[in-house]
Amino acid sequence: MRWAIPQYFKSSSRFLTYTVVARALRAAGHELTDDVTDCDVVGFSACDVMDYLDLVKLRAETRKPILVGGSYAFNYKSAILYSDMVWVGEVYEMAECADIDALRAHPSCYVPGKPNVRASTRIDWGDVPIAQIAPKKCYYWGGVGCKNKCRFCFTSWTHAHQVNSKARIDAAKRVAAKEKKHLMIVSNEYEGGDGGRTMDMMLTDYVRFPVSASMIRCGIEFATEASRREMGKRITDDDIYKAIQKMNVDGVAMRWFHIAGYDPLADWERYIEMLCGMLSRHPNKRIVHLMFNNLQYQNYTPLYTRRRDIDPARYIDVTVTRRWYDQLRQYSRHVLVGAPSPFQHVACRMGVELSTERAQVDYWLSKLKNAKGKLTVDEAYRALFSTGVLDTPMLRLNMRTGEITEGEHGA
Repeated sequence: MRWAIPQYFKSSSRFLTYTVVARALRAAGHELTDDVTDCDVVGFSACDVMDYLDLVKLRAETRKPILVGGSYAFNYKSAILYSDMVWVGEVYEMAECADIDALRAHPSCYVPGKPNVRASTRIDWGDVPIAQIAPKKCYYWGGVGCKNKCRFCFTSWTHAHQVNSKARIDAAKRVAAKEKKHLMIVSNEYEGGDGGRTMDMMLTDYVRFPVSASMIRCGIEFATEASRREMGKRITDDDIYKAIQKMNVDGVAMRWFHIAGYDPLADWERYIEMLCGMLSRHPNKRIVHLMFNNLQYQNYTPLYTRRRDIDPARYIDVTVTRRWYDQLRQYSRHVLVGAPSPFQHVACRMGVELSTERAQVDYWLSKLKNAKGKLTVDEAYRALFSTGVLDTPMLRLNMRTGEITEGEHGA
């Protein structure tokens, strides 16, 4: 088949997804083109809900069959509203489909009317390429999924935990080092051994193991030990203190990810005060970058069962993170605080992802850009209920078989 994947040919760089997909398709005998008028199928990789805006534009530009893939494709009832097919899962079985009929008939391809979908979980790790995304920067796929399975995490509940081999990762590191490129091993968690210069690790692993990297990225997620324990990350305040001390010994910068919207604001105020105390006793020599996102209740996750409990009063905005930045700067010159998208934007993201009807997705897409300027917090909150998107049934993925079924989590 002749595939057009225009979003990547229009880009100034080639991302990891494109590199992996292009390698798999070409290895299976397919052609790739940037010409949507001269192809059999148009591929569209949607990794995030914001990609949906480009999908709508693509639909208006072509009557060629559009197939949506990428992590967003697990929301296949939403993705199909502006496409013809949705491939759920990894690319390697898709590449084995010789024509459109084979694609449509495959159990991992959703088309309207198909009752069941099986996510494709096969990854041919030996065929994964090093993806150069900038002149001196490259990615290598080290793993997918997560054995920790936090209750809020979409990736953990839509991808079986798999890892690349240490030998292949070490080989990728040697290639990057020889070519003097910054290598990032893309994985949701630490799998043992050194990563590239940027590593994703659980904080509890970081404080236990030596590292050889310049940047460590960890998910702290919630404000209190109790919330972290409830959601699946058993990170203690003492672990955080140990990490601050260890980063000075290791000479690394750290980026910590947090999720507001679940804990009361008072708990976050105490968390920031705690960090101030830690930094006053052990001033960090490299950057600690505190990143904040606001909680999105996503399908497949156990937390989705509580989607109707969403509380706008627990969400934060840039005015809060600026105040925290000023507070932390009194104790450290090497700190950054990233602001989350406002509640209105989170509501729009949920609305698009959970849409199963064209009227629903069109409403939420119309508000997605500049959501804060188009909706008040109260309007966004009420629209989640009035548009019916919170009635979208919960989906569950069987990690062993890939089968996707409707049904609430038991816990």
